[in-house]
Amino acid sequence: MNKSEKIDFQQLPADEKGKVLFARAIAHHKKGDLQAALNFYARSLAFYPEQPDAYNNMAVALRKLQHYEAALACYQKSLDLREDFAGTYSNMGNVLNDLDRLDEALAAHKKAVELDPDEVQYLYNKGLALRDAGYCEDALQIFDAVLEKDPSYKDCPWDRALTYLVAGDFEKGFAEYDARWQLDKSPPRQFSQPRWQGDSLQGKRLFIHREQGFGDSIQFVRLISSIKKRYGGTVILECQPELMTLFQDCEGIDHLVPFGSVLPEFDTWIPLMSLGHLLDVREDNIPGEVPYLFPPKASRFRIRPAVEGGMNIAIAWAGSPTHQNDRRRSVPLNYFIPLAGLPDVRLFSLQKGEGRHDLQKTGASALIVDAGNDINDFADSAGLIDQMDLVITIDTSVAHLAGALGKEVWVMLPYTPDWRWMLAREDSPWYPQMTLIRQPEPGNWQAVFDRVTEKLRERLP
Repeated sequence: MNKSEKIDFQQLPADEKGKVLFARAIAHHKKGDLQAALNFYARSLAFYPEQPDAYNNMAVALRKLQHYEAALACYQKSLDLREDFAGTYSNMGNVLNDLDRLDEALAAHKKAVELDPDEVQYLYNKGLALRDAGYCEDALQIFDAVLEKDPSYKDCPWDRALTYLVAGDFEKGFAEYDARWQLDKSPPRQFSQPRWQGDSLQGKRLFIHREQGFGDSIQFVRLISSIKKRYGGTVILECQPELMTLFQDCEGIDHLVPFGSVLPEFDTWIPLMSLGHLLDVREDNIPGEVPYLFPPKASRFRIRPAVEGGMNIAIAWAGSPTHQNDRRRSVPLNYFIPLAGLPDVRLFSLQKGEGRHDLQKTGASALIVDAGNDINDFADSAGLIDQMDLVITIDTSVAHLAGALGKEVWVMLPYTPDWRWMLAREDSPWYPQMTLIRQPEPGNWQAVFDRVTEKLRERLP
């Protein structure tokens, strides 16, 4: 404010001052300056506390900053001032979901739809809440209703695909999996060559481009062997540089290309994750035999075998912090530390990135071998895993790598899992040596580790 504006502002009644500051908060909010927006919302409420929109908007900003408890308190304040506003109930349902309070989240979304049944976004949010709570059939009915009301609602087909998959309906899920390209966050790659539609590849070069994360690449690379058998041709796979050495002997791949390099010539192409639909993958016909990946013939690691009756166990507790579900899937290292105290058990950390520092922060560096410092790529990880008796990990690329190597692996899952682990089962059709250990209720990692400890004690003398 300049001097004259300050004088004019000081002369305004309190409620008008609040409105002026609220407008400035919105301006900062729209620009993405959330901290400045929060400051102006707070100043606005100091002059004019009877503003439900200010509390609602504060909550939106706080949720974006992952301050979930504070956001929830603001939504509750907003509802105290305007108790029947559907938008606030829907927003509050989202933050309750963030807090893993799934039953309360679902109740809030139901209330929003009751108050405003014509708003498609509230109905869509209710569908997401139903899926996260495990009610997949109900969620699918909601998503169908959303698309009936608004066929252009572009997020909904993708979430319907994921819901089919987590419910175990691979046929319908993979059929709609290309809906991911409608999302703003994942625009499709463009090539002048035609996309492969499942026609013969004799005399042709197929380029399969990478997408999504390391685990996705490791999981779906097994499908490539069936392409050569069914369609012939030359197969060129693009993958992350960290996977190049691991994939170099993978069946069905003629040429590997690191992502980011100049592409070779090709005749047709397809995204890796679209192979599920084109190859008609179902739970009972997943192509490729396990193991389909193998450790390097000369591993840099030489691990002393466990004493008779003991176990060498590789562990991973944290995924990428940028993963949209990381708040649910990663666990504090402290949960693993008691396992190191079991007789004749040696733990080896496969952790990379920021998670490695947890060993020092928790004082566990004397109890857990930090192998992550010597791991340069996934071939190194495979060489280490190959020498383990067991792998215990959260849902991250380590789980897929151990599964693809045919190593026994226990995967600890949040109550709301990623689609590939489906629901209410302890095994995986993707990896026969895998055991899934699930949270019995949202956020309950202690029960998961109690089960892990029980299973380990059964194996030890």
